[in-house]
Amino acid sequence: MTANNGTLYNYECSDGLILPIVNEFTWAKEVRATLYFFGLLYCFLGISIIADIFMCSIEKIISKTRKIYMATATENEPEVIEVRIWSDTVANLTLMALGSSAPEILLSCIEIVGNKFEAGELGPGTIVGSAAFNLLCIVAICIISVPKGEVRTVKYMKVFACTTFFSFLAYIWLLVILVGSWSPDQVEIWEAAVTFAFFPLMVLLSWAAERNFFREAPADKQIELGRFKPGKWPTFFPDKFSRDIQYFKDGELNKDALVSFVREVKKMNPKISDEDAAVLAAQK
Repeated sequence: MTANNGTLYNYECSDGLILPIVNEFTWAKEVRATLYFFGLLYCFLGISIIADIFMCSIEKIISKTRKIYMATATENEPEVIEVRIWSDTVANLTLMALGSSAPEILLSCIEIVGNKFEAGELGPGTIVGSAAFNLLCIVAICIISVPKGEVRTVKYMKVFACTTFFSFLAYIWLLVILVGSWSPDQVEIWEAAVTFAFFPLMVLLSWAAERNFFREAPADKQIELGRFKPGKWPTFFPDKFSRDIQYFKDGELNKDALVSFVREVKKMNPKISDEDAAVLAAQK
């Protein structure tokens, strides 16, 4: 076997964080490359198994629901409606994002700690590259994958606009703190603190956008609980149901009427989720 170029303690690929464990100066490049290749595949397999378990655990957490019991006088058992505890927006921006980005985050942390808190060639580039890949390539693939003749819509357009704004802001802020005149090529403590503060700010604003805190919904898209007036029926219900429906007479809250209201809403619009129907009932 031919020796690698270099000296006994300074040869090619001898400056890894963990590997090589033993001195490989006398090993042939072909042997080293083959062993490292299969070792890399083994590590990838382990990461995929851990990531699958981690993502399944996260999905289990965010899929938890709480039950709303709606007692009636005509039934022996109360009607139960399940409402998800976690907000979809908060779950996607926190736990789901953490689970999908865990490998590159851990890789960057290991490298930065082992490199005396100086950026290496792999860690930061992996995170920025992964974010850019998700922003550009994954979005493009999702758009192209929609079957011909079918349509996919964004459920929460305000949330989408908020997360899109912060996605571009992250790249601009990265240029500011690394190329800015006050600390070029360095990240100071206050810069790191501001960068970290952007995350809870984004989650809070996205959650507020999901709850429509910024602006009231148009009148033709609102559902008036208790009484639906002619001509004021929500546009996403069939026209044949556009008529007077009195559930809560004189503003009185009646459990039977409440259950009937939820059933009628579900019957008129089968696409409405149980959560949305329960929210309509809970508001009244």
